[in-house]
Amino acid sequence: MLEIGQLKARLDSTSPVDPQHTLAIAAPRPLALRHAAMIGNFPPRKCGIATFTRDILDGLASASPTTKWDVVALNDEQASYDYPRRVTREIAQNDADAYLATADWLNRSGVEAVFIQHEFGIFGGPAGEHLLLLMRRLRMPIIVTLHTVLERPNPDQRRVMDEILTLSSSVVVMAEKGADILARVHRAGPAKVHVIPHGAPDRPLSPTEPFKALLGLAGRRTIMTFGLLSPNKGIETIIKALPRVRERHPDVVYMIVGATHPHLVAREGEAYRDGLVTLARSLGVEQCLHFVNRYVGDAELVDLLQAADIYATPYLTETQITSGTLSYAIALGKPIVSTPYWHAVEALADGVGAICPFDDVDAFARELTDLLSNDVRRKAMSRRAWTAGSASRWPNVGASYLDLAAGVRAVHIMRPQPTLRALTRPSMTAVRRLIDDVGMMQHAKLRVPDRAHGYCIDDTARALALFAHLARDGDQGEAGSRCAYVCAAFVNHAWNEETGRFRNFMSWDRRWLDDGGCHDCNGRTFEALCLTAANSARPDLRDWATDLGRRVYQRSADWTSHRARAHVIKGCIVGDGLVIDPRECRDTLAAASGALLAALNANAPWFDPKLAYDNALLPEALILAGQRLGDSAMLATGLSALEWLMDRQSAGGGRFRPIATSGFALGDATHAAFDQQPIEALASVEACVSAFEATGEEAWRRRATAAFMWFAGENDLGLPLITLEDGGCHDGLTATGCNRNQGAESVLSYHLASARMRSLGESRTR
Repeated sequence: MLEIGQLKARLDSTSPVDPQHTLAIAAPRPLALRHAAMIGNFPPRKCGIATFTRDILDGLASASPTTKWDVVALNDEQASYDYPRRVTREIAQNDADAYLATADWLNRSGVEAVFIQHEFGIFGGPAGEHLLLLMRRLRMPIIVTLHTVLERPNPDQRRVMDEILTLSSSVVVMAEKGADILARVHRAGPAKVHVIPHGAPDRPLSPTEPFKALLGLAGRRTIMTFGLLSPNKGIETIIKALPRVRERHPDVVYMIVGATHPHLVAREGEAYRDGLVTLARSLGVEQCLHFVNRYVGDAELVDLLQAADIYATPYLTETQITSGTLSYAIALGKPIVSTPYWHAVEALADGVGAICPFDDVDAFARELTDLLSNDVRRKAMSRRAWTAGSASRWPNVGASYLDLAAGVRAVHIMRPQPTLRALTRPSMTAVRRLIDDVGMMQHAKLRVPDRAHGYCIDDTARALALFAHLARDGDQGEAGSRCAYVCAAFVNHAWNEETGRFRNFMSWDRRWLDDGGCHDCNGRTFEALCLTAANSARPDLRDWATDLGRRVYQRSADWTSHRARAHVIKGCIVGDGLVIDPRECRDTLAAASGALLAALNANAPWFDPKLAYDNALLPEALILAGQRLGDSAMLATGLSALEWLMDRQSAGGGRFRPIATSGFALGDATHAAFDQQPIEALASVEACVSAFEATGEEAWRRRATAAFMWFAGENDLGLPLITLEDGGCHDGLTATGCNRNQGAESVLSYHLASARMRSLGESRTR
């Protein structure tokens, strides 16, 4: 680096100072930040985002010296850095759990606003989607600076950017062109998108000669280009123009500053740089080239820029929305000759710089020669650039960000954080929406019931069970009673006395599509009948459920699937003495639980070779049967199997991660993360509540709560599946977000889990 300290001190006393450069002492901002966080790459990582993050942090600290800052640094794959002490936390780029843990840490830390530096490539996942895990979870205003804005994003990039725009309080772009693209491509308007220029050093307008002398370039006319060396920089255009420039200015030198792009080095070594030398040699201007072939730090770059008479950016394409070095050059008062890429067209308007067509050697030769020949024009352009750069000096940029933060904090509405009590008392609107005068419709397109799929006994039985729980809690109401009768009528009609099974599927035009459903749906419907017989507020519904339940029970031994047996166990326990004779109940419990124990012993540690759906139902059945039969060994076995399952359904920080529908082979080392279904959360809530009621151990209460809060957003993506305004629930959690359909199984899973959690709350006071 240049020895600049004494030189700068000398120049400070002689350089003109523009009035716009003198910052007034502003009145204290409302809602001044006491504690904030910055997320992005950070030095000593060598990249432009890291440099920008450090510099904007310095600008913010200068504008608000009392603010406490936490810095979260992103580490690229298999890399670690010796960060300064101001970096308080690190995230490994591809570690999804680290994003969630960092969000939780920030939420606990008292941070009042989070500033994020965004570039698609620095965050993990497709198009950097891991950042969304963190953003969804944060509870304070988020301001995102976009370093790249794409006019033609691919589907992943579009999806990720759309959600960034949704989750952020504000986004910052560094040019009006960026705001224009976001408006056209993503429909993001000025309420969300703000233009704040790329920051730049705060140095006085200075003559070039003292800096040239320190480089050994005293007396030479100096043109400079900076950046990682690669063909898209257009350096050949300047080299080809040098012979004509040299005719008027034999002392001209072209400084090419920066290392060759590492990707280029990996493919071909320094062949590209050697090619530039070969081109210059063929034109007789090899001696005019001055390479600074290394990574150049920010401070040294400023010193090099101050030695340049002209800064050139001859880029070959228009799609560069931001150039940090262009901003630096303008702020330092450099005359600039550039091609018309997006940032340059905006920044160099009104005579701030000169624009030449792409790859136009003649135009560059004319402009460079004229500027080097015309001291008056060059100095006037220098003054215009230095004045135009006032808003981009770091203290001013920092002040602009702080003003933006104050504004978004003033209007920021904390994301609703309903209490557990509120979450367990959902609106019945979504349930009633799916019930017509026939039964419970299976599926929905978004929230609209989808008649094409008709009805099924599984979902209507779940709804009947829900109305029994509501009646037990005294919370059914007149509308709930009407719906309970509709569901009872469907179940009644579904029973096929000839086959001894419930028909399962009915089309929209009320035609049965089968003679009898699977064992599982029969067991589930039997349990719903027992719940109705025990809990309905309507005597006639209790009598109906008791009568049909007794007839159904006579065929229950035919249902040999594990889950059917588990439902029979649960139904017998609640229907003991009502639907079933106590002696028969005990015999049935012993037979069904014995079959489950045999399966578990044969396939240990689980009942089957693979986990499937509704998994926690199986150990819950053993827990309940062990309690009722007074069999402590069976109870302990059920608890052990449930603990084994819940351990596999636990992610970082105790977060619930249900077994995915993609399947989970017991011998595999990895857990298939998606798709996650509400029925697994329901089964886990019910089983853990039963375990708590059997043991009184608080660990089971915590696990039940974690499984329930999966619905509310405490999950891998930080997305709530429930819609509180109507009691709806999305159909699952996929790798790219929620399946936004709200079918019957999902909606009822949330409501049934809520009912079980209400009983957990009651058990606290028993």
